[in-house]
Amino acid sequence: MKKISLIITVYNRVHLLRKALLSITYQSVKPDEIILTDDGSDENIIGKVNDIILDLNIPAKFVQQENKGFRLAKCRNNGARNSTGDILIFLDQDLVMSKNYIRSFCENMKTKQFLTSYPIRLSEEQSDRLSEEQIAKQEYNSILTSDQKSKIKKQFRKDYFSFFFHKVRLVKQKPKMRGGACAINREDYISVNGYDELYEGWGNEDDDIRRRFFRANIAGYNPHYTEFPMHLYHEPFHNDGVKTNHQYNRKRIAEISSGQFYCEYGFNNPVGDDQISTRTLL
Repeated sequence: MKKISLIITVYNRVHLLRKALLSITYQSVKPDEIILTDDGSDENIIGKVNDIILDLNIPAKFVQQENKGFRLAKCRNNGARNSTGDILIFLDQDLVMSKNYIRSFCENMKTKQFLTSYPIRLSEEQSDRLSEEQIAKQEYNSILTSDQKSKIKKQFRKDYFSFFFHKVRLVKQKPKMRGGACAINREDYISVNGYDELYEGWGNEDDDIRRRFFRANIAGYNPHYTEFPMHLYHEPFHNDGVKTNHQYNRKRIAEISSGQFYCEYGFNNPVGDDQISTRTLL
């Protein structure tokens, strides 16, 4: 049986994290460990979620880097470096999982393949209705619209055709990598050196690792036809959707196309001299 590490990226907004953690309680397959990897929050993250961590009774760590702006790529690598699982499931702190979400990842994971999923985006009113009590009851049908539920099936079909046509080389680098809702074999993650930590600020880090996976012959697949994560409403972390890595991303596209799928600064070679703190929670 392969060991599962659930790596949750965190930055303040602990009310979102509580709901994400609570949804783990009701998973049909639970992770073997939980890594909370924090991008320099100033909120008391541990103090406000420790009750749920204790109830879960799953080994857990809290890993924190200094606050030097939005550094998601490094944050995810910090989580992976402090994990021990064979399968790395990455989850953003604003996602609540349906009951068999982790099971679906585990049952479909193959070597040389990453798995992705499509989050249902909840409105502010839906997010308020999705309380901790509602998560405990596992009653999502009354919250989701028929269009939202059908979108999961439509996205599955779209991603499946992308996966199929990629295998027969009619399309390239599909389906889309959704880094906050995906699963990756540890050996595949390390083979490309994880996320490129030179991506700082919002945008492009997921597209970059997707390109490197495909260049390394690691295909993407969406296994979720009935299972899904739900994206809780919040104001965006980024500034008006402006991606700050445009020039570096263009440079890397050319380099990856030439075969450079192993990034210089990543899992095995962190960028910077941050003091990374690690605390065992359970």
